Amino acid sequence: MGNSKDQGYLADIAMALHEAMPHTLLAIGPQADEVFAEYVRANPSAVITHVAEGDWLDQVSTAGRFDFVFISGVLEYLPKRNACTLLASLRDVHAKQLYALAPIGKAWLKHSSFWEYNDLLGLGMEGVNVYAQNGLPLALLKFDLRTYKTTPEWFNSKYWARPELWD
Repeated sequence: MGNSKDQGYLADIAMALHEAMPHTLLAIGPQADEVFAEYVRANPSAVITHVAEGDWLDQVSTAGRFDFVFISGVLEYLPKRNACTLLASLRDVHAKQLYALAPIGKAWLKHSSFWEYNDLLGLGMEGVNVYAQNGLPLALLKFDLRTYKTTPEWFNSKYWARPELWD
């Protein structure tokens, strides 16, 4: 993972959008929809849903399933348990690809919960990059259902019980 300046995550999200070419997009957070602006201009058939504020978990629970979900400016303002529940719901039910932008560490002011990088890895997320915002770490992590848990080579029938070898 490299380091970038403020807003460097926009380039990483743009690259992910270009690779995925999603049709349905969900933006969660006050300005989360801004990351999709250029993509939607270039792909007018893309459908974006924006949940800017309110009861995040309640609104997401009825939102359906999306090809690409981005959440920013939300996790740190929720109690940690609620934020974990929201991320798990997005990961398991609502997103084929989930990208979360989260401030890392306890130096951030006015947050309800504080996140360590390992907290997000523990939720099945994979690191994309870490950026600096006002000198503080801001991490972009992803969960991609297609690549989350690949089937290991040993888990196929050629390694299973071979009845022809039994007496």
